[in-house]
Amino acid sequence: MAPSADSALTLCRSYAFSFLVIAYVLFILLGGAVFMVLEQPEERALVAEVRELRANFLERHPCVEDSGLDALLRKILSAGKRGVSEEDGEEDNFDFTSSLFFVTTFLTTTGYGTTIPLSDVGRVFCILYCLVGIPLTLLLLSCLTHALLPRVTHAPIRYLQLYWGLSHNRAALLYCGVLAVCTATLFFLLPAVALCLLERDWSFLESLYYCFISLSTIGLGDYLPGRTHSRAARQGLEFATSCYLVLGLVVLLVVVESFWQLQQVQALVRLFVGARVSELMGVGLDELVLGGHSGAQVSSEEPQYTLPISTISHPVPAAHTSASVEETSTLETPHAASCEITASLTVHPEGITDSPDQPTN
Repeated sequence: MAPSADSALTLCRSYAFSFLVIAYVLFILLGGAVFMVLEQPEERALVAEVRELRANFLERHPCVEDSGLDALLRKILSAGKRGVSEEDGEEDNFDFTSSLFFVTTFLTTTGYGTTIPLSDVGRVFCILYCLVGIPLTLLLLSCLTHALLPRVTHAPIRYLQLYWGLSHNRAALLYCGVLAVCTATLFFLLPAVALCLLERDWSFLESLYYCFISLSTIGLGDYLPGRTHSRAARQGLEFATSCYLVLGLVVLLVVVESFWQLQQVQALVRLFVGARVSELMGVGLDELVLGGHSGAQVSSEEPQYTLPISTISHPVPAAHTSASVEETSTLETPHAASCEITASLTVHPEGITDSPDQPTN
């Protein structure tokens, strides 16, 4: 039973990554099937409602042509997808505050999609700006995360070890759990409550959905605060949302990095990618290159001998060696025996041989 169990465990470890890929593909297929079952009836009901409204409008207004109404609706829908609305003449999607909000959303890769560049020059500038801005944003977020980890994560875990007497693993698990609860409260639940109070037509679930979609950088754009308020209120909410996105992303990166350093997570990674690969994940390319060169240099150098337990003596005359052996034979201590061995050995260029007073064939 034991050999078969070991072989089964070895087989699972060998094909763990393949199992992970297959499970992920099945997970994607499951998600698609669930969304199809849940959303397809709602979509069909909405399409039927729109068609009914269109038919009633044409019936009440016989002077309106069918093709003209369809062209008007397509134009309005196209403008709405670009963030342009004709309902309020005061609304401007590219004033300074709205443009700053737009820049923040695509630099953080959230991209709600409610505001997009309308001109070709604007699209070209957006591409060039993103090519520089997105890597710069990722660099800044990474630096902030690594600067905050020693103070936000490592110091509290060390405190739990010293003053609570917990092991490092238990202290890290406890702290990560507390950190996750605090993050969910401060950056998801409380903002959702605030949005419920600001946006009267939003439910708590819709507000929580907006917070999750925003901080996970999905940014579908189906919900956006401030669209039903005045221009000043909308600008204030856009500025608050920009700050919320940047601060929330930094906090989430710290939380994810804290969980990534858990022993259980690292063991799971080693299970799927192998122990050797997981060890190299933390080694930089410069360390690998320098390590290879240093190893070659060490191998090419002459071997460096250190002083061993029994010192190897230089070649001595035979008479002196015999006298030394006779003197050491009178001592009956372990040290005397080691001295006798020392005196009877000599070093030649070919290696270590017996002393000259011993006959050799």
